[in-house]
Amino acid sequence: NPYASSSSTAPSAVAPSSSSSSASSQPVKSERDTDKPMGANSLWADRYAPSTSRSILGNADSVNKLTRWLDNWENVWNHNNKKKGGGGGGPNGPWKAALLSGPPGIGKTTTATLVARESGRDVLELNASDARSKKALGQALGDVTGSRVLSFDNMGGANKKNGKNAPIARRRCIIMDEVDGMGAGDRSGMSELIQMIKKSKVPIICICNDRSSQKMRSLVQYCMDLRYRRPTKMVIARRAVEIGRLEGMQVEINAAEAMAESCGNDIRQVLNSLQMWSCKKKQSGKSANVTYREMRERQGEINKDEVLRVSMFDACRSIVEGSRGLAGADSKAVTSSLLKRTDAFFVDYMMMGLMVHQNYLKVAQGQFNSAKLKNDDDAEFDSLHRMCEATEAMSDYGMCEESLRGGDQNWSLLPLCSVLAVKVGHHAGGPMGGMLPGYPEFAGWLGKNSSRNKRIRLLQELRRHMNYKVSADATELRMNYIPILRQQFEQLLFNKEGARVSEAIELMDEYGLDRDDVFENFDEFLFNSKDVNKDIKKFGDLNTKSKTAFTRAYNSMAHKAQALVAEQGAEKAGRKKGGGGGGEMAGGAELGVVDDDAAAAAEASDEDGDDEDLEALRKKFLKKGKGGKAKKATAAGGKPKGGASKANGKRGKKK
Repeated sequence: NPYASSSSTAPSAVAPSSSSSSASSQPVKSERDTDKPMGANSLWADRYAPSTSRSILGNADSVNKLTRWLDNWENVWNHNNKKKGGGGGGPNGPWKAALLSGPPGIGKTTTATLVARESGRDVLELNASDARSKKALGQALGDVTGSRVLSFDNMGGANKKNGKNAPIARRRCIIMDEVDGMGAGDRSGMSELIQMIKKSKVPIICICNDRSSQKMRSLVQYCMDLRYRRPTKMVIARRAVEIGRLEGMQVEINAAEAMAESCGNDIRQVLNSLQMWSCKKKQSGKSANVTYREMRERQGEINKDEVLRVSMFDACRSIVEGSRGLAGADSKAVTSSLLKRTDAFFVDYMMMGLMVHQNYLKVAQGQFNSAKLKNDDDAEFDSLHRMCEATEAMSDYGMCEESLRGGDQNWSLLPLCSVLAVKVGHHAGGPMGGMLPGYPEFAGWLGKNSSRNKRIRLLQELRRHMNYKVSADATELRMNYIPILRQQFEQLLFNKEGARVSEAIELMDEYGLDRDDVFENFDEFLFNSKDVNKDIKKFGDLNTKSKTAFTRAYNSMAHKAQALVAEQGAEKAGRKKGGGGGGEMAGGAELGVVDDDAAAAAEASDEDGDDEDLEALRKKFLKKGKGGKAKKATAAGGKPKGGASKANGKRGKKK
């Protein structure tokens, strides 16, 4: 064990001072206190873990809310008949479950466990190491959510039945840890968890790290939302100094703050770092005291991975700005910066290429503007040359990503994509690195691609409408037909003497267009440049009087365009009578040959069939009318006579 200590006496035997913790004088024992005492080789994170909810660092409001919710749970759901059986939820509650969300290492699981035990509950915990599929949850928690547990530990005289000690019925609490990690292996686990929350008779506490995950959207509305934040570095530093004093170490307060900052305000990582520091110093025979100078020298050994704490926008900034801040640095620092930028690509490799594509030209433009202000032609040429190289690198990235995501699915090219993205920022920022003005913009390609797909769909609809009059593919229709048709409609509808509505409707029917095609879809195929569109009028801007006249005239007429009839489902399908004779004729006839006699006979049979159907429908309604009259007569005069009922029966048989 690398944390093993040569001393036989555990340093934790020293009683903590009253200033080191805000716990009560008689804390409630947790599960750790009932087990065998921890030895000298135990981790400090376990040895000095909070024993009460009041000794948890930070997030006091969330701890108090969880305590009040758990204390009032039975009164709200089990003792209140109006609430019993409800599913909970709603913006203001009440809730049957609670959701604790926040980064790892800040005490979410510890809080849930301590609060549940302090309320006298038996805790059942399921985490990512357990199977949490629909079937597994049903087997593990099917009976637990509706029952209590019997405790035989504290059978005292206060709880006696017939002179004998009786077990105590304790309330339960279920803790579902890392619910955002319920992936494909836990099939239908999230839906089963929601159903259990609706039917449960015991409180359920869910814990997750990433509340914004897609998996959590359905669960959030059924839980009380408690968001945890990391404690400040000052709070963590004070606790680290106190624990170091108990372990025989002198820790400077500024060194403890620097350690907390390098560990991302993770209290567990800070304690592990202090324990590692102490063990290495004692093994070498040196003093285990921590000074600020030594802390800065060895910070790289205990520094938590920075990539885990970097957002997508910060990672994009570090990539597109290139080798910034490396002036006069040695090769080791340059290599370290390169590796950090390549690692930043993997913060979100699905989006990082689009983010770099959105922002790298801003850095290159800043380099060009700086050279232009200095009136340095050589510097301007160099900035343009680097911009060209950055664009070529971005093109190479696009080709590599196409092979990665396309039909080849060659995911071994992912490291090459990260290097090419870093290359884009290296050329854009120049040898000294660039600066991105403002905050990195989100990838605009997503919105542009959505608009492009929308226009493609609208163009396909126009092509289908005009297919009976125009023989052209989508490209030819867009380039040659739509501009001319738009010009014709613009002349008719925006006429100075008034809108020529009837002529516009005739032109629409001739080409199979409907009202939405003219007033909505045509405006989608305009260029966005103001210089091009300054003389072009949009049909959506047509004055209300002309638009009302057009709508009234269009709705008063019947439009028999074949494409519109087919879309509206009004295309008549002939019903064949008398078996499959018509089918045999259609199958046996040659393509392109029309038999006039057969067509006339089929049309006549269709008309006869329609007449027969109408007659049957008329008789059906007549029967319903007679039945209704008979029921009314029965209700008014009692039961019908036997003769009348027999006559009606005979008449019904004849029919």
